Amino acid sequence: MGFTKPVIERYERTQPTSVHWVPKEVTHRPIRLLGGLRWEMFSQNDITIPSKGTMAFELGLAVRMTRGICLISLRQYIKEKRCSLQNAIVSENVDDIIITIQNYSDSDVTIQSGDSLCYVNYSF
Repeated sequence: MGFTKPVIERYERTQPTSVHWVPKEVTHRPIRLLGGLRWEMFSQNDITIPSKGTMAFELGLAVRMTRGICLISLRQYIKEKRCSLQNAIVSENVDDIIITIQNYSDSDVTIQSGDSLCYVNYSF
């Protein structure tokens, strides 16, 4: 008995017309993933978030949307240091996405320049 494998159709995800990204000129450029639906963002400088403190950062990525939202998620290694994101949703056009990270630990948290910081995902 001969069985044939089913043919899996592959399609490339493409950026929908409802979103337009504008990466800024930065040292550690963001990486576009999933056809423009997701971006990996990197720390531009060495960052030290003080114990029980918060810090705000510009990501270096502007977005224009006619519909949908952007969801931001911290990288797991930062979450494991007891940090969380205070503003994980962008629902309007912005010249630069700004995130605020809260450090809940009893020690300072350091993120090196060039380290992966977060993902920005477009959802429509």
